[in-house]
Amino acid sequence: MTIRHYLIIDDNTADAEILVSQLGTLTFLQLIAVAPTLEEAIDVLESKSVDLIFLDVRLASQSGLTLLKAVPSLPPVIIISAYPEYAVASYEIGKAADFVLKPVSDERLQIAVTRALKNTAEGRSLTETDSIFFKAGRKMIRLRYSEVDYIQAYDAYCKVFNGEQMILISEPFFVVNRALPGNLFVRVHKSYLINVTKITGYDRQHLWIGKCKIPIGGSYKAGLQKLFTVLGNLDDDEPAT
Repeated sequence: MTIRHYLIIDDNTADAEILVSQLGTLTFLQLIAVAPTLEEAIDVLESKSVDLIFLDVRLASQSGLTLLKAVPSLPPVIIISAYPEYAVASYEIGKAADFVLKPVSDERLQIAVTRALKNTAEGRSLTETDSIFFKAGRKMIRLRYSEVDYIQAYDAYCKVFNGEQMILISEPFFVVNRALPGNLFVRVHKSYLINVTKITGYDRQHLWIGKCKIPIGGSYKAGLQKLFTVLGNLDDDEPAT
């Protein structure tokens, strides 16, 4: 059974707790966090792998729809709101998988989850190739996985490196991280994502891709143990090649 990780964006603690309780009957879902603001939600999206978002429209000081407008690529979003007048606006934006009115019945919630995850699976079946499209300036460009050495966060953009070539893409780092296949690309630092097939050397603090020396973030070392096992464990501080 594949576990799906979900994020709730809601500043009403009681409503969030009810939703968590209802979703507890769906054993394939696991809560990542409850975020009362969009800023906290974006922090979660940047640091965690999220498969599904439950979004309240009316937050204390902002509209939940701002997230749909501001972030170009999101996991499936189920809007849960007590205000039906927001349904039209959410559908006009075109990113919500479903719009569910509070109070939410268990049956309606299950339908929304099934619909959202079904759309995700169908989307992946159409796009599982050897490449992906990202926005670069005013156009979309194709990035072939085999041609990407590593990716570096650069403010609200990303730098994609292939040998001596660098392409600046107009997508935030967490969006790129989530969009690329996890069997090929691994996050090794808060600002670096690498193609594991391009590693030419490593030690306990760095990875090398050709002549490029990439730092390993302290919080990512534990998650890289499986990769190091495949590459070969180190007995000393000398780089493995």
